[in-house]
Amino acid sequence: MQQELKKRSLSAVVWSGGEAFSRQGVQFIISIILARLLAPEIFGLIAMLSLFIGLASCFCEGGFSSALIQKQSLSQEDTSSVFYFNVMMGLTAALLFCATAPWIAAFYQAPVLQPLTRLMGLNVFIGTLGAVHQTLLVKDLDFRCLMRISIVAAIVSGAVGIALAWRGCGVWSLAIQTLVSTGVSTALLWWWRPWRPALVFSLKALRSLFRFGAYLFLSSVLDLAYTRAYSLVIGKFYTAGDLGLYSRADSTQQLPTNLLSTVVTRVSFPMFAAVAHDRELLRRAMRKVLASIMLLNVPAMLGLMVVARPLIVAVFGINWAGCVPYLQILCLAGVLWPLHVLNLSGLKAMGRSDLFFRLEVIKKAVGVCILVGSCLISITAMAWGMVLTSIVCVGINTYYTGVLLDYPLSRQIRDLLPCALPAGSMVACVWPFSLMTSVSPAALLGFQVSAGLIAYVATCVLLKNESFHYALRELRLGFLPSKVSPQP
Repeated sequence: MQQELKKRSLSAVVWSGGEAFSRQGVQFIISIILARLLAPEIFGLIAMLSLFIGLASCFCEGGFSSALIQKQSLSQEDTSSVFYFNVMMGLTAALLFCATAPWIAAFYQAPVLQPLTRLMGLNVFIGTLGAVHQTLLVKDLDFRCLMRISIVAAIVSGAVGIALAWRGCGVWSLAIQTLVSTGVSTALLWWWRPWRPALVFSLKALRSLFRFGAYLFLSSVLDLAYTRAYSLVIGKFYTAGDLGLYSRADSTQQLPTNLLSTVVTRVSFPMFAAVAHDRELLRRAMRKVLASIMLLNVPAMLGLMVVARPLIVAVFGINWAGCVPYLQILCLAGVLWPLHVLNLSGLKAMGRSDLFFRLEVIKKAVGVCILVGSCLISITAMAWGMVLTSIVCVGINTYYTGVLLDYPLSRQIRDLLPCALPAGSMVACVWPFSLMTSVSPAALLGFQVSAGLIAYVATCVLLKNESFHYALRELRLGFLPSKVSPQP
């Protein structure tokens, strides 16, 4: 059983990583082209709707996706009931978007948001049609199929968005690109995933699943309301251009973070859930994943912070240079992000969604206080508030992991210390290149990335860094240990 889990885990890591890397890579290339065709204000208009779109999607999902993954044995009654619930909620959300569109446009004093809001409501509804299909693919660890779907959807929608932007359609090129992406993804999910809903709907099945998913649903609502509140506050009290710059910095910082977090969440949750009955095995699995992921995330975030200016100017253009300070600050907040994700995945795997929700309430209360205080100062202060929130919330997220798995924050930090010296040596080697003002941004970026990669790998090899070699072994053996494997 454990050997089979190892093989499935390794395959899931490879295909999930491939899917996330391919999808985000294609989307990143498309975003570069669109950023050179469209002004920051255009992206800011779309970002103004992010809170409403996120909350609508969250209510449509209702926490049932995680419940379906966590439940060991699913029936057609379970999946069909969730499907019809998602569709009904999607239709309700679309109608609400149509009704509230004038108010949203008036709130931001941007008339163009009225038709845009209605179009995004249609996008939310279309997304609900494939939600169960996607959840079942994740539960089965079939990330190969998800990779094909995401790549095709990204390429088709990207081509449409670029063509429209080239013809001067402005903000509509981004809105229609999103709609096409959702439509293509949903169609392919139905085409390549053979599951079909039966003509059955059971409130009993929904209640059973909701007992676990309810807390995750409420947690998602809190998290979205808090994270997207930054866009609402900036869009309301500052300009659309300011919001566009902040959103660009945030999306660039999240590119490597989301890549790693996607792999961690998709793979760790279903695999942790499979061994949640053995707390010792679960704790050791968490240590292994944590050591491997942070070994990549720490240098990625610190490296991105150092090369922020040449990266933004060379890739997106000089018009986006204003987002560099935000990007550098947000990278510091992203250093610890996989630590948050992994500890919460452990709680979900143990079925403790109630504790998950309790942590979310505490964290968001802290985050809102920091947001309210910082938004009165400047956008830069809001970015620093994200860093402070990340640091405070690490202690909160790791509390129950220490209680239930005997893996407190102190032990987690001790496991992460081997990442510090190689990352520090990398920053020391890369930073002096920033003084080369006569070099073009593209050439400077190449110098810095090459020097940072060589310095990091060389330091790990010379110091015989155990975490580095341990991560290499994980790529061959998978993330889940056997009961007789040695501890790291």
